[in-house]
Amino acid sequence: MSTDDQLKGDSRRRQLEASRAYAEANGLELAQGAELEDIGVSAFKGMNAREGALGQFLEAVRSDRVKPGSYLIVESLDRLSREEVLKAQSLFLSIIQAGINLVTLMDGRVYRAGMTDLADLIMSLVIMSRAHEESLTKSRRIAAAWKNKRTQATDRKPMTKWCPAWLALSPDRSRYLQIPERVEVVRQIFRDTAAGVGMYSIASRLNKTKVPTFGGPNGWHQTYVAKILANRAVLGELQPHVRVEGKRVAEGESVPGYYPAVVDEELFYQAQFATSQRRGSGAGRKGTAFTNLFSGIAKCAYCRSPILYENKGVGAKGGKYLVCDGAKRQRGCPSARWRYQDFEASFLAFVEELDIEGVINATSHSEKRNSLERDIAALRGELLSVNGLMEKTYAVLNQGGPVEFVTGKLNELEQRRTELTKGLGAKSLEQQELLGRESRYHRGKEEIRQLVDMLQSPSSEDLFKIRAKVASQLKALIDTLLVASIGESPRIRKSIDQMKKLDAQDLEDVIAQMEQRAGHPDQSKRYFSVAFRDSAIRIVFPADGDPLRYQQQVVARGGTIEAVELEDGAEAASDHGT
Repeated sequence: MSTDDQLKGDSRRRQLEASRAYAEANGLELAQGAELEDIGVSAFKGMNAREGALGQFLEAVRSDRVKPGSYLIVESLDRLSREEVLKAQSLFLSIIQAGINLVTLMDGRVYRAGMTDLADLIMSLVIMSRAHEESLTKSRRIAAAWKNKRTQATDRKPMTKWCPAWLALSPDRSRYLQIPERVEVVRQIFRDTAAGVGMYSIASRLNKTKVPTFGGPNGWHQTYVAKILANRAVLGELQPHVRVEGKRVAEGESVPGYYPAVVDEELFYQAQFATSQRRGSGAGRKGTAFTNLFSGIAKCAYCRSPILYENKGVGAKGGKYLVCDGAKRQRGCPSARWRYQDFEASFLAFVEELDIEGVINATSHSEKRNSLERDIAALRGELLSVNGLMEKTYAVLNQGGPVEFVTGKLNELEQRRTELTKGLGAKSLEQQELLGRESRYHRGKEEIRQLVDMLQSPSSEDLFKIRAKVASQLKALIDTLLVASIGESPRIRKSIDQMKKLDAQDLEDVIAQMEQRAGHPDQSKRYFSVAFRDSAIRIVFPADGDPLRYQQQVVARGGTIEAVELEDGAEAASDHGT
């Protein structure tokens, strides 16, 4: 049957009853319970023979599970194929040449291997040719009708009742109406994504709070959340499609304003940027409390392998740690484990470039900075989108698309990319100037302890979102984060080994000095180094036994050391060559 709608009529019953009657009248045993049905599978494009039930039958014939002398019953030859006549005839002949008797109920003909005469073959060609012409004519009419509808879409008039799941066609069919509860779900998905929450976590929380899905009975899945995030219909755009070999393919330019917009462009592109940051960099399940803030960011200072989160359970040797992947896999890295809670506490306490208080309390004093961060994220997200569109447009050109149209589209996109790059540069400069003007806010030790305790408190829905937002801001701020769990000594010794291989006498004094440095206790003090996207660098040596105190901090901006801060009576690290 060509469409599911025909099930509502008499097509299935008619064909089955006619098949049973033929079998009884000719002393044949019908394969009861093993009937092959192609419902809504196109015979015009040959999908039934490639992917449908007919394809299963042909494979059964080839594998000898259907024996020669068996019968294939169809209502008429146009149920077998509506492809152009040579392809249809090839399929027809392959069946009867395999020894299968082909019966067409409409005219009572039986086509048999070695016994089909010329008149039957001519008749089969006429029937298949007529079937193809009818389907071709119908296909052209439908295509023309939909092309006309797509043209009319520029008038913003609904073409069909089909629309995104958060909308519905009005009773008078004049416009699309928002479904408020679904629209709010869509907006919350975008807000959470922009704040750094991943798609898996969003789907899990929708299921946990029993938010109804938009149709399916099996709950929310991250793949559906991903489709919503990528769907520009939330901005009100319609992207016309055509079906090519059974697949929907975009055709022509999108139509803005066709649907009611339910998400503003700024939030849409913020979400795109957040999604791009997670892709291949710390994406995945984060547990009930967004366990690791540094996933996909931290690397080992010695071998540059990723730093992983490891939960060794409870007990004397248990605990949660950051560990170098190279060391864990016995790849020769000397790195040691760093207790995760201590590392996180030191990072949150001393990396002042991250406005923790602003994230937690959303205080007004950081609103200008937050606004700039949102603007920059939106610009970066749209820039990613434009770059993606340009790649797709180049692909169309490579596939032989109309040169004039494609070139014009590329020029438009290139102009928009230039505007976005210029705007991003201006906003980034404004952000740097703002950070330079703002006086550095030094929090007291008790205030630091309270903020860290809050972020490391028992998990909750609100805490998950806060930690997700912290992780998202870290990805936006940080270029590299290097973890040196046993200090600088391994790097110095690596340099010594490299110089020894040179076997140069004039390096002996240098090697001796470096050996002395490597043996100094200060060179074994663990530290982490953060390089920010604005070229600033911060190096922190946490104090032993208290992650909320430090022995030394070094801050560099613009290529020069801006501050060397000492605490706990520490000596200047430069005395030991750090």
